[in-house]
Amino acid sequence: MTKFNIEEKRKAVERVNEGFSIRQVAKETGISEDIIRTVLNHVEKHGWDALSQHRYDWTTEEKLAVLRCMESNHWSCKETNVQFGIKGSSTVWNWANRYQRYGMAGLEGKKRGRPKKWRPPDESMTREEQLEAENLYLRAENAYLKKLNALVAEREKQEAEKKQRSSRS
Repeated sequence: MTKFNIEEKRKAVERVNEGFSIRQVAKETGISEDIIRTVLNHVEKHGWDALSQHRYDWTTEEKLAVLRCMESNHWSCKETNVQFGIKGSSTVWNWANRYQRYGMAGLEGKKRGRPKKWRPPDESMTREEQLEAENLYLRAENAYLKKLNALVAEREKQEAEKKQRSSRS
């Protein structure tokens, strides 16, 4: 599916507002009728700013409120998207699907990205606390290196055994 920039969508909506049919504008611009209708509804409901603003950080409670509102008003996912200014065409559908399958846990945000790096303790800690934190870090690092060393030694041992077996045959 092709993405269209804001300016292309704006021109399409303006052409429809000038009196051209959605079908005609869709043929001229290459934007599907469905997308033009959706953008038109967003602009009518929320103004031109709805095209440029996008929200990614919905809390679990907000997602649940959107789904409950959708259910109580018997809205489709598309209608719900327009009412709440949600741009993604499948966002509400995904929320509903995950809520149906997993309950509240399905609406919780996914933790993404790399885990936070260990940082040295801040200056508000006493010298003793700093040393304890450093000691804990060094113990963890030491345990990790020992495990890594054991795995490397095991792999080398297996490779040596494999070589011996192949040389015997």
